[in-house]
Amino acid sequence: MKKLITLSMLLNFSITLCVAQHNYGPRLTALGNNSAAVTDIWSTEANPSAITGITSPTAAINYTKFLFDTDLSKQAISFVLPIQKSYAGLSFQRYGINEYNEIKGGIVLAKKFGDELSIAVKGNYHQIKISNYGATTGFSVDVGAMYTYNEQLTFGLYINNPSLQKYSSKAISNTIPTVVHIGVAYKASDKLLIASTVSKDLKTAIDVGLGVDYKLIELISLRGGLTAKPFKQYAGFGLNYKKFIFDFAVENDPYLDYTPQIALAYAF
Repeated sequence: MKKLITLSMLLNFSITLCVAQHNYGPRLTALGNNSAAVTDIWSTEANPSAITGITSPTAAINYTKFLFDTDLSKQAISFVLPIQKSYAGLSFQRYGINEYNEIKGGIVLAKKFGDELSIAVKGNYHQIKISNYGATTGFSVDVGAMYTYNEQLTFGLYINNPSLQKYSSKAISNTIPTVVHIGVAYKASDKLLIASTVSKDLKTAIDVGLGVDYKLIELISLRGGLTAKPFKQYAGFGLNYKKFIFDFAVENDPYLDYTPQIALAYAF
């Protein structure tokens, strides 16, 4: 019975809230999913042009646990390789339980034009598999741009699935969301970063997020954020030690309760 309830909730959330479509990683999540104008290793799943802020080859793994069900989780990996003014990125994630799971993999190509402008494109492969229903696949493209106005202000824009691609099978009713994200990041000081993003899914209301990243000391950063539609609160912290980065975040969702996630990254 519990499995049936969980499966029903997954189908509903996947269709209406796009729970599994993106994996922003703990840092961007703790900032209230403010991913449009902030550089992070998990920008491979957010604004792909933001990977141009990664200065050395970096790999990361991520684990998210949904506490309303002991079997439901999400696992993800991300990798970014800088090549002079060009950048390549890979991402992969799996979300779900044995009876229902979603897989998403992608390849990012990004390029810097001078010190101000970066643009990128990402190709995605999607798969949904449901017991007794079968599987369906789809392909989509994301595009993104980031502009550094000065040392304090950075603007970002990215669009998920602008070509309105769909899954191949009509037997499983689900869509690949088309979402526009516009954001700004303000570096108030060497310790304080403030970010905001406005996101619009073609099928849902406009969402506005606000997040803060404060470097307490060189080793520790504290983060917090809010989003409006639906209203959620986020918190987390990061530990930076030499080439290792450990990030933790927790999301308070009105539908899924508290959702913690952790990630470990290494810069080669």
